[in-house]
Amino acid sequence: MKIFISDLHLGDGSRTDDFHRDEQFLKFLEFVESQAQELVILGDLFELWQADLDRVLFRHNKILNKLLSLKNNVKVTYVIGNHDYMPFVKFINSGVGISLEYRDTENGIVAEHGYRYDIFNRYKNPLKSIKWPLGKYFSLLIADLERLIHPDIDVWAQDALENLDGFLQEAISIRNKVTPVTKEYIKRGGHFGEFEQAVNNHINKGAKIVIFGHIHKWQLQPIGKGVYANCGAWVDNVEPTYIAYHRDRIELKEALTHKIINQLTLKHE
Repeated sequence: MKIFISDLHLGDGSRTDDFHRDEQFLKFLEFVESQAQELVILGDLFELWQADLDRVLFRHNKILNKLLSLKNNVKVTYVIGNHDYMPFVKFINSGVGISLEYRDTENGIVAEHGYRYDIFNRYKNPLKSIKWPLGKYFSLLIADLERLIHPDIDVWAQDALENLDGFLQEAISIRNKVTPVTKEYIKRGGHFGEFEQAVNNHINKGAKIVIFGHIHKWQLQPIGKGVYANCGAWVDNVEPTYIAYHRDRIELKEALTHKIINQLTLKHE
């Protein structure tokens, strides 16, 4: 079994940290170690837009140690996201299991974080540029407000912005931009359908299964001649989920109970 997860956003333990599931995740990793042959982390394991890496590692050191020991029994691949792009982009193709995307050509699986299809959060030159995407400035603003006012500012901001769809669609009609916290953004899976287009592009090039993260919204559905799956997230305000791939099926599961949310049968030619 291959297990895919994404978007933990491990922070530094301050008011900006949106991950307080350490014990639950450690238990999940024990399950992975006993049941899976491979674990693929599809980005944003660390919240490095709002915190320094050394503080994050100190705060969540048990998780880091478990992930390192896990590699003795389970193959672990780490696909970088936009929130942990730096410094890990420097280790792409260095032989330590860090990459921009995951490919299993034998089973037709393509998996990546998904930020590349999001105008608000992508880097212009993934292997060379360290110029911040617009989304990082927004993230830093929210972090400052969380420190100064209340740790749930990010949740309040999301709730408020979700009610702006009508206004935004009119305001952006010329440029076609939208922030990544509106219902319309999430519904369309990125920058107004770029997720769907990216999935179709992968499938048209031969992929049978395309797996993303990034939008914190779990999903599992047939698309054309293939399957699209999204891992969901592990942050505090969502139900943790994961994707489990088996030779004959692919499953979307609740991470804490392993209850199946959705399942698709796979046919191999």
